[in-house]
Amino acid sequence: MRITSGQAPAALPGDLDLADPHYFGTGDPHPVWTHLRGADPVHRQCPMAGRPEFWAVTRHADVSRVLSRHEEFTAARGNILTTLGHEDIAGGQMIAVTDPPRHRRLKDPLTPHLSSQAVRAFEPALRDLARRLLAVGATTETWDFAAQAMYYPIAIAGLLLGIPESGWEHLKHYTYAAVAESDPDYAPADAGTASVLSRAHSEIFLYFAAEVAKPGREQADDLIGSLLRAAPDGVPLTRQEVILNAYSLLIGATVTTSHAASAGLLALLENPAEYTHWMTTGDTEAAVEEILRWSSPANHALRHTVAEVRLGDTVLGAGAPVTAWIGSANRDERVFADPFRFRVNRFPNRHIAFGVGAHRCVGANLARLALTVLFEELARAFEKIEPAREPRHLHSTFIAGIKSLPVRTVLRAQAADLRGMSPLGGTAEGAQ
Repeated sequence: MRITSGQAPAALPGDLDLADPHYFGTGDPHPVWTHLRGADPVHRQCPMAGRPEFWAVTRHADVSRVLSRHEEFTAARGNILTTLGHEDIAGGQMIAVTDPPRHRRLKDPLTPHLSSQAVRAFEPALRDLARRLLAVGATTETWDFAAQAMYYPIAIAGLLLGIPESGWEHLKHYTYAAVAESDPDYAPADAGTASVLSRAHSEIFLYFAAEVAKPGREQADDLIGSLLRAAPDGVPLTRQEVILNAYSLLIGATVTTSHAASAGLLALLENPAEYTHWMTTGDTEAAVEEILRWSSPANHALRHTVAEVRLGDTVLGAGAPVTAWIGSANRDERVFADPFRFRVNRFPNRHIAFGVGAHRCVGANLARLALTVLFEELARAFEKIEPAREPRHLHSTFIAGIKSLPVRTVLRAQAADLRGMSPLGGTAEGAQ
């Protein structure tokens, strides 16, 4: 998804389809969102391409309300546009599509592993993974940062879920297919999106089914072990519930880290004054917050109204599907001064890239640390980074992602030890 100045058009295009993944892969929705925030903040998206109508919410306050008020807007009927029009079979079983109070009971076994204090224990491993991500740039001058970055969240999920490195390549492919089932890199020309999505889900579920079936797996000190030991409401989770929630954690890791990293690097390269400011001050934590706002990798979330509700000046009937556009909320002029300016020291920065309320990303602390470590290592590794070719964007309504970001780099002398490291994935994928 491209990011421009966000200058609002005088009128919306007549064929606007906010459920079309190719629109986000080849176009730029920000001008449309700017128009909607000002003129039509609760917008009715007409039925198109056989999909039912839905409502699109674009202002920060309204998005925050839709995401946080589960008593008004339920996640249990599906949380992304690909589920629109049919019930999500994982509703009530998977954290992402379960409302409180059961949502909290499913989430509680995971939070001790993902607290801000607990994730600090992962920092040495994260630094090793970040250095392996950058190792391609130590052996070739021109390489694809985004292609390498796609392994980073899979490797991090491996730390959390106990996934061995031998499984990374397999899970990487099908995880990205699951969130971008219409992207031409994941959907063959002769395959429908439903079959791509079904195959991706099947492969991931089969992988985790084999994993949870291993003898003694419930004793492991990782998130799968915690799920196998969990007993919300005094009843142990079924194997299906464990598999569904392992899947949800894998998708959650993929949603944020790699795409925020690629979009963040592109923003720094396109704003050299901000790049220089970041390198001079070394305040990577603040820069990461702006990268999260700027990239907003989790592009939208779907909810359904529980009963008739008034949202702004619009009354929505019971059962109405509502999309909360996080990417738009993080450019809301009512909240962010000069929202289309990338500023590494932005303060305050009330972005909601991780969501809000009960469904706020359980892995937010780890994602922040992973991004901070990656950009610290990036600054240490290269004295020069510049774009080599135009980026290519992911075709997805769910993920605002970059799937290719070719760069040219010059290695710092003190980073020569990167040459001896094996790249993530075991190959120099993306080297040009």
